[in-house]
Amino acid sequence: AGHITAETLMSILRDKASGICVDAEGFRTAGSMVSVLPRDPALPCVHFFTATPDPSRSVFKPFVFVAGIKPAPQVRSPTFPRDPARQIPRFRSSVDRRHELYRRHQAALELMEQEPERGRQLLETLQELEKQGLEGMKELLE
Repeated sequence: AGHITAETLMSILRDKASGICVDAEGFRTAGSMVSVLPRDPALPCVHFFTATPDPSRSVFKPFVFVAGIKPAPQVRSPTFPRDPARQIPRFRSSVDRRHELYRRHQAALELMEQEPERGRQLLETLQELEKQGLEGMKELLE
C-alpha cells in the first residue's frame, strides 16, 4: 500500500528467523543492499550497502553515485605498491587483501561475541549512524 520504506527493507534483510539473514552453518549472507529510487528523475538514487556479512550486526551505509564523485578512502579496495601477485616470481609473500570495512566488521563481530555489553553499545552507535544516513537521505530527496 505504498508504506514500505528503506527502514522496512533493512529490517527484512536483518531477519534471521525468516532465513533471509544467515550467519551459521558455514554459509553467511554476503552483504545486503537497499536502494531508494525516486520517481522524480531530477533526484538522485540513494543506495545503502552493508558491504559486510550479517546485516543484523552491520550498518547500511548510504551512497549516491554522481559524476565527479571522490570516494572516501575507506570504500576503496586495497591496493599494494609491491603486490606479490604482480611480482616475478609471483606470490613469494602475502598481503592482507581484506577490505578495510570488512576488517572493521570482523573486529566488531569479535567484540560482540567476546564482550557482549561493549558489543551492544557498539551496535547501538552503528544503528545511530545508520539512522543519521537515512535522515540525510530523506532531506536530500525532499
